Amino acid sequence: MLSRKSAVKFGPTGFRARHRERRLLALVAVITLLGVSLSGRSGFDPWYQGLLLGGSLAIGLFCLHCLFCFTGFSGDEILLPLCGFLCALGLTVLAGISPSLAFRQLRWILLGLALVPLGALPRQWESLANYRYVVGITGLGLLFVTALFGVEQWGARLWLEIGSVRFQPGEVVRLGLGVFIAGILSENSQLFAHPTARLGPFSIPEPRHLMPLVSMWVLFLFVLVVQRDLGSAVLYYALFALLSYAATGQIVYLVVPALMGGLGGVLAALVFPHVATRFKIWLKPWASPRGAGYQIVQTMFALANGGWLGKGLGQGLARAIPASHTDLPLAVIGEELGFAGILACLTAEFLLAAKGLAISFRCSHGFLRLLALAVVLGWSLSIFLVAGGLLRLVPLTGLVTPFISYGGTAMVTNLFSFGLLLNISRQEIWS
Repeated sequence: MLSRKSAVKFGPTGFRARHRERRLLALVAVITLLGVSLSGRSGFDPWYQGLLLGGSLAIGLFCLHCLFCFTGFSGDEILLPLCGFLCALGLTVLAGISPSLAFRQLRWILLGLALVPLGALPRQWESLANYRYVVGITGLGLLFVTALFGVEQWGARLWLEIGSVRFQPGEVVRLGLGVFIAGILSENSQLFAHPTARLGPFSIPEPRHLMPLVSMWVLFLFVLVVQRDLGSAVLYYALFALLSYAATGQIVYLVVPALMGGLGGVLAALVFPHVATRFKIWLKPWASPRGAGYQIVQTMFALANGGWLGKGLGQGLARAIPASHTDLPLAVIGEELGFAGILACLTAEFLLAAKGLAISFRCSHGFLRLLALAVVLGWSLSIFLVAGGLLRLVPLTGLVTPFISYGGTAMVTNLFSFGLLLNISRQEIWS
């Protein structure tokens, strides 16, 4: 096996490596330039604005590739082109909705790409497990501060403002939650995998070891009720349950959280009107097609209007749906590029998740393995909840689509998480 020193070769000779990544990035660059240039409506200059948007993203991706080549980076070569394709798709959608939004998103993407090396290049991220309680408490504190002093928008209090800067702490908390859960489970894996107490037909850990589960249930209800954020509540809770099951193999960590989550959701719907309204919109959107159900009804119209191949870039009406640039970019893609466009988008997200799962399974370090799984599950659950909301399999949650939706905090956090995943992909060479 290779040592850490032999796995990293610095210098220009590294440019002869990573051929696959370079070829795929060239294809992504072509798709970016064509997509962004063709997506704009009246007032959008494809030769200036289109080339500036698409060219800047392509240059940013190739700069990161060159850095990897120069440092002899040995991480996965498929991840960066997949991520670049999704970012290009997001810029294509935004260029048609609002060029100013697209340029703002480009700045966030470039900032995120600049942070990728901080996660990807050689660092001892194993030591992050030692700070799991600090990370967890800090994340919980951010949620409480947001609930008390945050800015309310579209009925949910998700934003914090510091001067002229507005950011969404929930996106950062999701990564911190992954660090906290991965650290707890990797340290106490035997206690959780071999429970000694009983709960009916199930074996469970001792009550003192169940405190993380109870804490997560309280956090789930807090986010659902106080912040009025159904999406983040479900995401945090599902992330905990799935990570616990993956770390222990005990089915009780799926069954008990599902029962507790269902009970908490029903109680919240009975007690709090805004939670009940969410479920009513989901079950009966046609009861108020011009009111509370307007967003989901227009989404269904957009998907039906797109058909198999779509109406063409810049020709759809789904851009006018409220919050289409953040919550519903898939509806815009479905109308303008049709089923084929949705399939391409979801396939890229699926391949990104599949590569991430493979990286997690191959990693020999317990904490890093669970951290990689937490990153991938966060993306995958977001995609499931967003796509499920479009098809009315679940209520619309207001979550962003990773690497596609407009949002600075989400984009920067996801790209830093992407860098961590690239770093963990080197573990099989280091082991």
